[in-house]
Amino acid sequence: MSKTAKSRDLSVADLIRREIDIYRSWRCHEDKVFSIWFMAVQRWQVEQLTLRHGQFLLDARYAPVTRFFLDDMYGLDLHRLAEEVERALPLASRILPDVVLRTAAVALELNSITGMLDQRMAEIIFEEEGASVITLENYAEAYRRASSREERHLQMALLNELGMGLDRYVRSRVIYATFKFAHRPAHAAGLGGLYDFLGRGFAAMKPMGSAVDYINVFTEAEHHVVDNLFDHNVNPFNVIVPSLAYQEAVH
Repeated sequence: MSKTAKSRDLSVADLIRREIDIYRSWRCHEDKVFSIWFMAVQRWQVEQLTLRHGQFLLDARYAPVTRFFLDDMYGLDLHRLAEEVERALPLASRILPDVVLRTAAVALELNSITGMLDQRMAEIIFEEEGASVITLENYAEAYRRASSREERHLQMALLNELGMGLDRYVRSRVIYATFKFAHRPAHAAGLGGLYDFLGRGFAAMKPMGSAVDYINVFTEAEHHVVDNLFDHNVNPFNVIVPSLAYQEAVH
């Protein structure tokens, strides 16, 4: 059974607890040298994503959601969230709408699988191969050795699910109003980190009207990168990211 299938059998609370446990197991928390290597892998990947999707950062409509994907998903303070979950998860289930809390669980699942794969890549590049810097060649080799095509497509599926969930709930007046109303009780309960993370996602999505085209374009480009890397394409990051103006005109 796949990780995704197993995830759907868990309650929201259990899924969040599981992903926090995975986060706590990351080697980078205990090994300072390895933490530097781990962060180097994550930084390198964010730089590549920024180059690939840079057009969106130049558009006022899409820049906030692009920054959310690039910064928040890699910059999510899981240490703070882990402490919040252990202390106040039962309260979160009462304060926040269940569908919103499930979106938070998807974000944590995405972050945990990404962290585990990045950790394995850091081990391959810096320990097993003894490299001092990341290059396209050693990155591509480590990418294939650290993961399967299925795992990488799961990452994209989770990113798509996260984006679509945030987009859907920010369009629901009832759900979004309930979420906004929970601001004060969530912070009072010690759930400010979780609430603020979701709030940033909603804020990024809200000005867009609908984020469906954007999310599909973003994740489709990343699916192509995954396939290019596993197919040993010499220019794996050379993918054409369609203009959203074109997508909207078609629809």
